[in-house]
Amino acid sequence: MRRAAYILIPLLLIAAMSNAKKSVPALTDTLIYQRDSLFVESIRLKNLSYGDSAIVALQRADSIDNRNAAICYELGNQLLKRDFDRAYKYLEKASELSPDNYYYQKKLITANLYTGNLNAAISGYEKLLKRYPDHEGDIYDLAGLYVRAGEYKKAIQTYERLERLIGTDRYVSLSKVSVYLEQKDKKSAIKTIDRLIEEMPLDASLHAYKGDIYMDMKEIELAKECYLKSLALDSLNGYAIESLYIYYIRTGEEDKAAEYLKKIFTSTDIQFSTKKQYLNQIVKYTAATKRPFYEIEPYYKAMLEAESENAEARLLYADYLINMKRPDEAIEELRSAIYVNPQCKECWEYLLYQVAESADSVMVEKTLADAMDAIPESADFYYYSGVWNYGGGNKEEALSYLLKADSIVTASGNKELTDDNRKTLWNYLFTYYYESGDKERYYHYLEKSINAFPDDVMTLNNYAYILAVNNDDIEKAEKLSKKTIEKEPLNYTYLDTYAYILMRQGKLTYAKFYIEQAMEYMKPAPDAVVYEHYGDILFKTGNPDKAMEMWQKAYGMEREGLDKDKLKQKIETKQYVE
Repeated sequence: MRRAAYILIPLLLIAAMSNAKKSVPALTDTLIYQRDSLFVESIRLKNLSYGDSAIVALQRADSIDNRNAAICYELGNQLLKRDFDRAYKYLEKASELSPDNYYYQKKLITANLYTGNLNAAISGYEKLLKRYPDHEGDIYDLAGLYVRAGEYKKAIQTYERLERLIGTDRYVSLSKVSVYLEQKDKKSAIKTIDRLIEEMPLDASLHAYKGDIYMDMKEIELAKECYLKSLALDSLNGYAIESLYIYYIRTGEEDKAAEYLKKIFTSTDIQFSTKKQYLNQIVKYTAATKRPFYEIEPYYKAMLEAESENAEARLLYADYLINMKRPDEAIEELRSAIYVNPQCKECWEYLLYQVAESADSVMVEKTLADAMDAIPESADFYYYSGVWNYGGGNKEEALSYLLKADSIVTASGNKELTDDNRKTLWNYLFTYYYESGDKERYYHYLEKSINAFPDDVMTLNNYAYILAVNNDDIEKAEKLSKKTIEKEPLNYTYLDTYAYILMRQGKLTYAKFYIEQAMEYMKPAPDAVVYEHYGDILFKTGNPDKAMEMWQKAYGMEREGLDKDKLKQKIETKQYVE
């Protein structure tokens, strides 16, 4: 069957290619065979996603027969996203060689629209419709282009041409109305919509649309009459409900406006995004006027009447309840939201935050487990589980969750988790492996973090200090540390690290300068490690008595990470100890 298909394709192509009217020397049978074979091969290569090779085959076919419309069209088509100017020339040539080919002409119009050449696109449609006068879609598109070009009279004439072809059409008539409104010709717009209402008397939204035109004309009583007609035909028509709300706002009838505002929220005919916009306006107004927020709760409840299966609507109400200090109700609402949509990550995060606030560790762990089951592809809840267990002292269990989060982050190309959470994730993993003495792995996570966040001073400082302590790459340590003091020149921790690295390099004059800077800036909160390093540098620069004083100060202080055994050895031996 495949063989038969390949035999058929050249025959079809020859038929397609014969459309071109050309007065050129006839090709030999051999050249025709080569041309057609190259064309077929190009299509095969294109279908296999070998775009470059497909274009090469087409160009060779074009070199054999450069007056072939099918080859020009295919070349233009394939070059569009690579070299638009060349593509356009080929498409233009294809349309000239085969002026009766609908698809060639249409593709050239599309290319003109892509470049914003509106006049050329209009001209293309005009020519196309002379050959194909009954193409309804093209007539409609041409009218739209006339509107874009500001040629409103031609647009109306073109829409009327389409109506003569297909009869009265709602969308065509409303397009005409839009053109009249662009021209500020509201009377013609009303006449057009009235004719449409005669054809479609039960279409409630047409009456509402007519009301909007009257409202814009300041004919507000006529507008109200239209809106009421619309609701008489369809009591749930969202368009009319919104418009009447606006009408009553303008006329100052607050009670009626409030009635229709509530209907907006209960309507199933109004999009949820629109309800959210109204809700945001209500919240802002309430805050600006310093009215009590409990007054707006009925709007949330009204919205839930129509949006009970919408997790985002329930999330909004839960957020309101949280702000109103009603956490138990908020938790129930969040559980309802998750029941509606178990994939709602934000709902799980809100719920997790609330149960964590309640200090119910059993519920936190259950919520985390449920979230991981519901959205196993998300790194967030593995990350949260890792942090939760790490904080609770369950470091081995924390590690399994953090590694799972890291694997998802890596697989996603670092798109999973926020920047801050990724930094924290890798810092936890670095810390775990540092404490367990797994040098290969803690360097791995330091490197991973620094590659993703090359300007993160905390990671730069940690990496630099550990390299120096391990004496692994002191030159790299200096470069990393120097970046920290360039970014935060008054931070005594970063100054201390830089001084320590310079000391390890034997640059004692510079080391003493920077450690003294660190001593100056740490005065509000003395740090034992800085005292120890100052003592080390003093000893190496020939001041053992002052060094002993600094070591003793450090020994008398409590500080996480301070090696008191080494300090004691320095004090007892009165010697620097690596």
